[in-house]
Amino acid sequence: MLRVLHVIPSLSPRRGGPSAAVRNVSRALRRRGLEVDVATTDDDGAGQRLTVPLDRFVEVEGTHVRYFPRQTGLYSLSYPLLRWLGQHVRDYDLVHTHGLFSFAPLAAAWQARKARVPYIMRPAGVLDSWGLKNKRALIKRTSIHVVEGPLLRDAAAVHFMTELERRRAAELSLTLRPVVLPIGFDFGPSPNAQPDAAGSPVILYLSRIHEIKRVDLLLRAFAALPERESCRLAIAGDGEPSLVASLKELAAQLGLGACVQWLGFAERARKRELLGGAAVFVLPSASENFGVAILEAMHAGLPVIVTAGAGLAEFVRSAGAGIVTDGSLEGLRSALVRLVCDRKLRRVMGHAGALAVQRELSLDACGNRLESLYRAVLNRARIGAPAADASP
Repeated sequence: MLRVLHVIPSLSPRRGGPSAAVRNVSRALRRRGLEVDVATTDDDGAGQRLTVPLDRFVEVEGTHVRYFPRQTGLYSLSYPLLRWLGQHVRDYDLVHTHGLFSFAPLAAAWQARKARVPYIMRPAGVLDSWGLKNKRALIKRTSIHVVEGPLLRDAAAVHFMTELERRRAAELSLTLRPVVLPIGFDFGPSPNAQPDAAGSPVILYLSRIHEIKRVDLLLRAFAALPERESCRLAIAGDGEPSLVASLKELAAQLGLGACVQWLGFAERARKRELLGGAAVFVLPSASENFGVAILEAMHAGLPVIVTAGAGLAEFVRSAGAGIVTDGSLEGLRSALVRLVCDRKLRRVMGHAGALAVQRELSLDACGNRLESLYRAVLNRARIGAPAADASP
């Protein structure tokens, strides 16, 4: 039986897609009979900590997890995690890390390399051009060549979720062995959709609030709708208080008033309720390596509006599940007008998206793909292109 260790800085739902991906991966692999453990910290976002048992394995919704206390908020440094990895990394056949520029995945990769245990690194979108240019750019540019680069180079494979994510990483000219494998998801039963014929169509934004998500663009596009008074914009998610406050101020300046609802972070049950009551889902991110929220909306039967900067843009386009915009204000406004005004088109696109998710991104398909990758690594099969010439 294969024993695999997954390491991620946080499993908190507040950390969004990366955490959800690891929970789903663990369930998918355990269904196939693999022994899968997850090591992480008690980080709960925004300086908070999860109330969880520490330094022992516990079952969390079908996931076998060991939480460790973090000592710092920045990079989620955890010495107990480092010590445990040094003592136990050899207990596993393979290590799969998630994220970069954070202590947990880098410590795991370093300890695995030191112990000669094969390891796979999933950057989780942090090698995209936006993040490297706009968030601690100088530190990251230095770190990627001094710390992350050598670990990526020696990894048995570097796991990208989409081809777009791989192409963006290739721009850094790093030496690595890339493999593109989407993660599967188990969203449970579809939310009970509420027909919008009798009421005002709800345009739903459901994601964390961050500069890269461009909620400001969404507010401006919504304000430019000729149909603005006949629909509502629901913004579900949290983020830095100063950013949220500035966005609310922008909404007031645009005269949006009661047309916009600020709903804060949505837990699982509330999220299902919001998806079931919406007419259109919008995620106008400048850059999105994957976009779990997009899949959640498609699974719920909602037509989606995304930008070409989303890793799932081609999936949305090929499935006929929504509209992919060029990221401009006019492009977003036009897409909103088209879907708000056409109930039949919303229904057709929503149905197509739900079918595509069920067909192509199931947990079983994910488990099969990842197990095949793991066995290829352990059999020393050639993975990707171990060179910096993996051009787009």
